Amino acid sequence: MMKYRFVFLVLWLILSLTACMGNRTVNISESQIQKKLNEHLSVPIALLKVFDVQLSNALVKFDKSTGRMHSTLDTNLTSKLFDEALTGKIDISGKLRFDAATSSIVLDDAQIENFNLNGLDNKHAELINALAKTLGSQMLTGLTLYTVKPEDLTIGSTHYNPKDMQITDNGLQITLSPQP
Repeated sequence: MMKYRFVFLVLWLILSLTACMGNRTVNISESQIQKKLNEHLSVPIALLKVFDVQLSNALVKFDKSTGRMHSTLDTNLTSKLFDEALTGKIDISGKLRFDAATSSIVLDDAQIENFNLNGLDNKHAELINALAKTLGSQMLTGLTLYTVKPEDLTIGSTHYNPKDMQITDNGLQITLSPQP
């Protein structure tokens, strides 16, 4: 009788451990990405040694239909070309990608959707917008937005790899599969 209980216990443990090794999901909210984006962009950006750009107060929204992240940021632009700092808003968007090498969510295909500075005449606004769209897209593509915690990628001796990532109504959802 004792022998059967032991065998039953061992089988139960094996089945329990096997059941734990299925896919896992990690959910990342818009506010978590927003916080990281604000941290990354808190350092002023020097453009062409002519402009200094300070971005802040990111407001992040995920678009489930396009799979893109959209963000509006407050902008403060200073230059020796202007008498005073210019303020305004910049709207950016991009696709989100999981980079397995760094276990991070990165921004791909970044685009400057809209860039408005208060008090700037049309002639200068067109020039600044053209520069912002070209340079901004290059600078933002590849930006790390979130790093998945090591404890989410390894449980016990099982290591998980990303299988799928999608935008849901609740934020960004990453499906992790046990490594074979």
